[in-house]
Amino acid sequence: MAKKKKFYVVWEGHLPGIYDDWGKCQDQIKGYPNAKFKAFNTLAAAQKALKDPDSVKTSTKKKKTYYYVVWHGSEPGIFTDWDEVRENIKGVKGAIYKTFGSQTLAEKAFTEHPDKYKDGDYKKTKDLSPEELAKIGDPIELSLAVDAACNNKGDFEYQGVWTFSDENIFRVGPYKKGSNNIGEFLALVHALAYLNSHKDPKMKKMPIYSDSRIAMSWVKAKICRTNQKPTPEVQNLIQRAEKWLRMNSFQNPVLKWETKVWGEIPADFGRK
Repeated sequence: MAKKKKFYVVWEGHLPGIYDDWGKCQDQIKGYPNAKFKAFNTLAAAQKALKDPDSVKTSTKKKKTYYYVVWHGSEPGIFTDWDEVRENIKGVKGAIYKTFGSQTLAEKAFTEHPDKYKDGDYKKTKDLSPEELAKIGDPIELSLAVDAACNNKGDFEYQGVWTFSDENIFRVGPYKKGSNNIGEFLALVHALAYLNSHKDPKMKKMPIYSDSRIAMSWVKAKICRTNQKPTPEVQNLIQRAEKWLRMNSFQNPVLKWETKVWGEIPADFGRK
């Protein structure tokens, strides 16, 4: 069955107009702040929409635009229409694609090897203003990232990986009757203890990333402020972590992983 032709109206882009090829449409919106465009099934509908943008019915609730990067398909590229992506990968053995919430990150990913993005979830990423991006910057590559995973029964585990290589340094659990916040707290303290057990002074100053502001605040307060009633085994782990924080000082910066800009933290368990 032949692929149904679409017409793309670009209201705000490098060169507004109607395009019958998605690649040409992409050229007009790529890198253009707040680009406005839409696909139509017929040329007549596209011409009407270009002439009278107010005639285009839009939802009162703005639907988030996703950017689908296809590295290996019948036509590699970046798409905003899932139906188009589905046709693109249909029948392609070993098709490789990923969904992004950020156009900028999608464009960057398309130029890089897909293995770099195979394990992360990038739907929550979003485009920020140049000022916001400058303030956040890029993650510090020479760092340790931690994360935890917890099921609906309260069984949790946590791990730490090198940010620059995704190499797993420690993975602990699972434990019963805890919480994700407890796991995040234990992961941070484990990372601090691990780095400070080395003689190399660089390790004692290496940044640690976490995507949990709650766990970071607990580490700062040197106490796990959970409302859960963990098992004696987990309670013992918490007490050991709190004792380590009281008995030791550290210089490692504990930093927030900016998920909406960088995607999932490298230590993510990929179970979302």
